[in-house]
Amino acid sequence: MTAIQTLMEHGGFAAYLIFGAGAVLAIIGLERLVVLFLGMSYNVKGSIVTIRSLILDKRYTDAIQICDKRPNSPEMSVIKSGLVAVENGREAMKSALGGAVLEVSHKCEARVGYLALIANVATLLGLLGTISGLIKTFASIANADPAEKARMLGIGISEAMYATAAGLCVGIAAMVIHTLCVSKGESIVGDAQDTGLKVITWIEQSERVNK
Repeated sequence: MTAIQTLMEHGGFAAYLIFGAGAVLAIIGLERLVVLFLGMSYNVKGSIVTIRSLILDKRYTDAIQICDKRPNSPEMSVIKSGLVAVENGREAMKSALGGAVLEVSHKCEARVGYLALIANVATLLGLLGTISGLIKTFASIANADPAEKARMLGIGISEAMYATAAGLCVGIAAMVIHTLCVSKGESIVGDAQDTGLKVITWIEQSERVNK
């Protein structure tokens, strides 16, 4: 709180904008990290092995029941979508799998773009604070008493540096969070796509075995 109070007191108008950007970053960043690293990340390897055996035996209903136990798991939702549509034909199943993977992708990408926007905006706001602080400094010392010029110069430069530092801190934090979210999202989508391909392979194998 002391650091924030110091920034608000000495950072000028740009500091308030940077603080607002930081608050938005905290809300969106925390929500995305929780969703991607906790809400959409499950260890379902054991369940997938069981589902594979059930699919090879054409026990699709039992496999769907296992998927229902982890409804928030992207991989389980993809498997379920394929199994639900399998009776409608191969193309319908592939279409359902593709739609499920696309839905997972949308969930992973939701609001992630705002993090990149905040990173750029916060950095530019820091630059804006630097420029405005220097403008105020030179404007104030132009007609100031020589004895006051040094003090005014110090205040103006301090304001410019506070704004720059705050903008860089928020921008760097936003870039790090954005990179983490993008990387995790790509991993989740990749696993969902791989699972969809496995489902197609398992169903084809089951049809060959049970002919």
